[in-house]
Amino acid sequence: MLASRVARILVAGATGTLGRATVRELKDRGHFVRGLGRWVPLLRQLPLDETFEGDLTNPESLEGCCDGIDAVLSCAGASMHLDTWGDTRSFKAVDFPGNRNLLAEARRAAVGRFVYVSLYAAEGLLRTEYARAHERFVELLRGSSLPYTVVRPTGFFGFFGEVLRMAQKGQGVLIGSGATRTNPVHEEDVAAACAEALVGTESEMSVGGPDIYTRREIVELAFEVVGRKPRIVRIPSWVFRGLVAPVRLMNPRLYALMAFGAAVSSIDVVAPAVGRRHLRAYFQSLAEQEIR
Repeated sequence: MLASRVARILVAGATGTLGRATVRELKDRGHFVRGLGRWVPLLRQLPLDETFEGDLTNPESLEGCCDGIDAVLSCAGASMHLDTWGDTRSFKAVDFPGNRNLLAEARRAAVGRFVYVSLYAAEGLLRTEYARAHERFVELLRGSSLPYTVVRPTGFFGFFGEVLRMAQKGQGVLIGSGATRTNPVHEEDVAAACAEALVGTESEMSVGGPDIYTRREIVELAFEVVGRKPRIVRIPSWVFRGLVAPVRLMNPRLYALMAFGAAVSSIDVVAPAVGRRHLRAYFQSLAEQEIR
């Protein structure tokens, strides 16, 4: 456990959606924050105390990134955005080896704690490359000599933004029955949990939002917010898997992300309600931004 004093924190994946929220949260709490990433111009847009240019998949580029650091927080990995067709690196090729390299550097520098963001309900999703890559690193982290915390959020609000954008176009899609439940969580609430994990003692933290919905109810909520009558197409999971199979040859990462989306839609993903922000308010805010 780190003391409650101001700590020196390295954030890996600082330019991602969760990384940006985490940097702001840590700075608001008075911590010194060093951001690690591949693109310094993007890092310089954040309220960081220091930037460190490095690629997780290149161990040599990480040398010294943890020097003088009290704790490491990693929310780094291959992109989760559907619109990044140019990024073909798979989760298997990035998430596990990249965080393994970072852990080795953290151990060399004898940091006091390592916080890693994985996913909730991972045990039910190990058939997907995305979950396997995360959990393989979790096992490595558990076997290390470092104090650690694995933060396990449900689906981020940002992942559901596409549901709202489709509703604005009068379209809604459900993979599977739509009856499975989840409680999505805002990235800022996950960032707050990560900050708590840095000074806590728990080895695992599960983080969900305050409201539980079925997958169908989330799509219907999006239509309600944009003021349109729901028009929802339901695609059986086995049909969806067949439809996206050709993507595997063109972009393995994008295929793995789609396969994960189908798998996570088939099980309940309901974590303890740690977050305070509501999905309805997020949808309303997003809809207002789209109008401007």
